[in-house]
Amino acid sequence: MTEPVFIAGDWGSSNLRLFLCCYNKSAQPDILASQQGPGCSKIDNNFEQIFFDLVAGWLDQYGPVPVLLSGAVGSNIGWHTVPYLDCPASPEQIAKGTTKLIVRGLDIWILSGLKTQTALQTADIMRGEELQLLGWMLAKGKSEPGVEQIVVLPGTHNKWALVKDNQVQTFVTAFTGELYSLLEQHSILLTQPMGDQLSTDVFLQAVELAKTLETGQLLNALFATRSRQIDGELKAEDAASYLSGLLVASDIIGSMELLQKSARQLSAKVAIIGNQKLSHAYQLALGSMGIESQICDPNQIALSGYEAVYKSLNRDIDQ
Repeated sequence: MTEPVFIAGDWGSSNLRLFLCCYNKSAQPDILASQQGPGCSKIDNNFEQIFFDLVAGWLDQYGPVPVLLSGAVGSNIGWHTVPYLDCPASPEQIAKGTTKLIVRGLDIWILSGLKTQTALQTADIMRGEELQLLGWMLAKGKSEPGVEQIVVLPGTHNKWALVKDNQVQTFVTAFTGELYSLLEQHSILLTQPMGDQLSTDVFLQAVELAKTLETGQLLNALFATRSRQIDGELKAEDAASYLSGLLVASDIIGSMELLQKSARQLSAKVAIIGNQKLSHAYQLALGSMGIESQICDPNQIALSGYEAVYKSLNRDIDQ
């Protein structure tokens, strides 16, 4: 192997995804192999054993390579708690904002995450999404001075970031993904989980209802997921799409309103960084509200972010 090899990992609260990467001076890093494991919320403090079991074959083949980890692994439920960076945060600050551990002779860098004060005058935090925002800012290049861009990263805890002058200015978190999961698994609203395909028409019906809601009425509207099934208006197999539409649209309306309070010259287009299914749902809902959006490739963006962190380690990568 003539090019440097490193391990990059997104260790969130729900899942662990590890990638064996090869640095490429002329292009993005190549992914040589990957592994998956349990998220931080599912681990009984045996992080070290789980990690080394997953990468044992890689270390046997390539020796002690650098490790870059982002996500909840750096939180109070993770392997090692690392401090947050304050917003606004530039790509350079995010890339260099790491804490180094040495475990079994292996150098492990954990990203810091970001913190901010929202328009609600409450603290907000992110871990893992800052790596995606780093990659997105680098891939996008220099933006028009003074123009603010909204970036949504849908997932378990959705992040809505305001980016201006190539800095993450602030962000807000929405409990959307976890709330959907809780209602799907532990409430009377659904009797069947969502299938592989979103029921677009039913989803947009719920989006239209969410657009009419006054403050605080989401709690009332949620029960319609149940009552419409009982009344025969909604098929049980479509109820999950209806619930999703209510939550996604309410998330968009509330989160964008909060960010707009901090914005002055907002771009008309929203960037979406997430898995294919969630990104499609958010694009549908945004489009129904007359908001243009662009879906970005989360894997390519993450690789750009990890590459920037790797370069920031001041390793001799040109030889």
